[in-house]
Amino acid sequence: MVSLALSTLRARWALFAGTFLALALGVALIAATGQVLDATRSRSQPGGPGRYDAAAVVVRAGQSFAVGFGSGDAAYDERRTATSPHRLGDARRIADAVRAVPGVRRAVIDRSLPARVVTGHAVGPSAPSAPSGPSAPSDSSDSSTPTGSSDRPVGHGWSSAALTPFRLTRGHPPAGDGEVVLAAAPAERAGAAVGDEVAVVTPRGRQRMTVVGIAAPPGTDGVPGEATVFFADDTAQRLSADPDRADAVAVLAAPGTSATALAGRIHAALPDPSLTAAAGPAKGGHPAAASRTAALGDVATLLAVMAVIAGFVAVFVVSGTFAFAIARRRRELALLRTVGATPRQVRRMIMAESGLLGAVASATGCGLGIFGGRLLAAVLSSFGMAPEDFEVPVSPAVLLISFFAGLGVALLGVFAASRRAAKVRPAESLRDAAVETRVMTTGRWITGSLFLAVAVLLLIMLPQAGSDGAVVISLVLTEILVVAMVAFAPLLVPPLARAAALPSAALTRVTGALAGDHVRAAVRTTASAAAPILVTVAVAGSLIGVTRASAAITVADDRAHLTADVVVAAPDGGTGAGAGLPAAALRELSAVPGVRTVSPADGTSGFLVGSRYVMSSGIGAVDPARLSGVLRLDVVRGSLGALRGDAVAVTKPVAGQLGWKAGDDVEVYLADATKVRVTVAAVIGSSAGLPAVLFPRDALARHAPGTMAGTAYLSLAPGADRAAVTAAAGKVATAYGAAAHDRDDWLAQRASAAHEEGRILVLVLLGMSLLYTGIAIANTLVMAAGERAEAITLLRRLGATRRQVLRTVVWETLTVVAVGGTLGVLAGGVTMLGTSRALSASGEPAAFPVPWQEMGTVLAGCLLVALSAALLPTLLHLRSSADPAGNAGAPGPRDPAPTGAG
Repeated sequence: MVSLALSTLRARWALFAGTFLALALGVALIAATGQVLDATRSRSQPGGPGRYDAAAVVVRAGQSFAVGFGSGDAAYDERRTATSPHRLGDARRIADAVRAVPGVRRAVIDRSLPARVVTGHAVGPSAPSAPSGPSAPSDSSDSSTPTGSSDRPVGHGWSSAALTPFRLTRGHPPAGDGEVVLAAAPAERAGAAVGDEVAVVTPRGRQRMTVVGIAAPPGTDGVPGEATVFFADDTAQRLSADPDRADAVAVLAAPGTSATALAGRIHAALPDPSLTAAAGPAKGGHPAAASRTAALGDVATLLAVMAVIAGFVAVFVVSGTFAFAIARRRRELALLRTVGATPRQVRRMIMAESGLLGAVASATGCGLGIFGGRLLAAVLSSFGMAPEDFEVPVSPAVLLISFFAGLGVALLGVFAASRRAAKVRPAESLRDAAVETRVMTTGRWITGSLFLAVAVLLLIMLPQAGSDGAVVISLVLTEILVVAMVAFAPLLVPPLARAAALPSAALTRVTGALAGDHVRAAVRTTASAAAPILVTVAVAGSLIGVTRASAAITVADDRAHLTADVVVAAPDGGTGAGAGLPAAALRELSAVPGVRTVSPADGTSGFLVGSRYVMSSGIGAVDPARLSGVLRLDVVRGSLGALRGDAVAVTKPVAGQLGWKAGDDVEVYLADATKVRVTVAAVIGSSAGLPAVLFPRDALARHAPGTMAGTAYLSLAPGADRAAVTAAAGKVATAYGAAAHDRDDWLAQRASAAHEEGRILVLVLLGMSLLYTGIAIANTLVMAAGERAEAITLLRRLGATRRQVLRTVVWETLTVVAVGGTLGVLAGGVTMLGTSRALSASGEPAAFPVPWQEMGTVLAGCLLVALSAALLPTLLHLRSSADPAGNAGAPGPRDPAPTGAG
């Protein structure tokens, strides 16, 4: 059978070319997604120098924590790593203990603090000026702008420069409160040179300081992830929100000292054995590492969804292509049965063909997947969804899995078709009709009924799934509905084809009706040709609809809950990534004429401990007494009046996922791994644009000193001019590197950001899959061209002109696209409707605009591909065949109306 299979593949290569292409591209899609997903598992440090590269040993507090779940044999620990440095307490005492260890040349206390450089108009060289003081009012009339960088704005004492090491390229070290040295990159972005005066925002306020030097590590502009500002050591300690604490104590070793041996001696001398003394890669000090890990984690989640879509599309298209190829060989297989082949031999031959074809196609797909993975990584980086230096190495394990997955898909895809082929009767070799009988088999009834039942079950579950769960279930629901519709295609295609053919039959005398009759007669062929269109429209429509529904919920929540008139936002958006609005800025905003209340909101991140797992989450801090004047929070359980001390308010969806209830005592770990035991004071329906968990500001300041307000909400006094207040608040905000927006402008920006995020998500998730399904549509219709060639020849012998043949093919293609598009819209519409109701149940009810434009674009793309794939082979066949009527396309006796209803 293997030799016969080889002979068949060589002789009928044109028939198998479409199957080979579909399988090779499907494997490439799976391999590309898998390699990028595998690359996200790498936790290698980002490129560039680390903060402690020049240090031999670094003493730090523990930077991770573990939470235990379960009991007995089912017990397990979930370990998480801090995303900001867990700081040392009493750093001076630790440094004194380290200095006494033999081999220590120098011990440096490294402390960091948020420090953003804000540039004003050029003031030129000037002598160092006296500091304005941490709370002195700033000159808010300056036309100031923030430096504008994705790096965290961080300040250090100058002694920490030796730990990287930073070297002065110009100027001299800072010597007093009014002097700073800037890293080369932030200095260039700020347009600051030695001698210029800049404003520096820290937790203590805004202070005008003179740039006395520019510094950089060897060969670079700075440490990746940090926009570094160096103060004099005493100044850095004074400006820090918690002067007694530090990030680390770093050690420069005496010449000839082993770093590993020195680390052991230092650890033995430490007053607290829980502290670590690390050498080599374990020193840490890569500021971008935490954000890189978080970004790659988000990419991994995204790619997991993409892998599900890619895998489903690939399996669906490949199995359909195999089934179509087998259906076209029924007469050939019947001839084999006529000459004595047994059903088992037919099955073995088809499985052997599939195995050989699958092996070659899978190997080809793996080769294409290597380049596809790099392309996908470049796309993710260009959209800002992955680090700029994200690379995808070749993963032999992923390629091996992809190869066997492709081979398995080939064998499984042809298995059902081979069973049908084995049942072909010898007498069918004499059949020449295009009408297909008994296409609604027992297997189709079972498969369709099973998947339809699962789809109904998922629809029932959707309202209880919450917002995040609804999105995931919706994608699965779409795929299940597609499978159910394909199984029931013999029942659905004839009436849909009849309805789709009505316009063409009404507009034409012959060709439209003829095309409709052929589509209805060849049910299996029509279903196979419509299947890629069905999956394209259904998956694209459901994903676009779900993302638009999510964006609509976000916008509706913002509009329903924001009552503030003006919003002042720091550049980091309140995420705690750097310097926000210090207390001095809030006091200046409160003093703006017309402002009644200023309600700040701090932002950071952390980890929430649920009943079964640990969830990463944003964490906010608000002033409960002022919150009600700027935001309306709907309390579902508990009371916001109890939001004081170590208490939190949490959104209903997050509380449901974690198993938290009002009154529960729960654990929260802040970004630096500080553990806080809190009480759930209230469960709220929506966070109104704030993080999902809200602390009182004084409590968060106690546990995380130096956290600054990322956003300030302003309510105005009765009769105040909103435009005038916004302009005045804007001057104050600009002086601190922030921006002020009136309510309408803020809501419009939030809505635009939500829609843009959804658009990018759809492009990334669907881009490669839609490209693949587009090729699959063309591939399927080209495969059908061989079958159409016989019909074209027959039409020409009956006297049909070339124009009439082309019209027939066009009407037939339009009918197939209409059938596939209708089924796809139906599947996507059911998913969108169910998801919209689920999202409305978990958030503010909103109107969900149907994505007609996007769906129309997808359908138009499918139609363009289908027409091109159907007409090109037809034109080639007409050109190569003789014209039996001898009219070369001119009107003949059977074509009385050349421009009319032919």
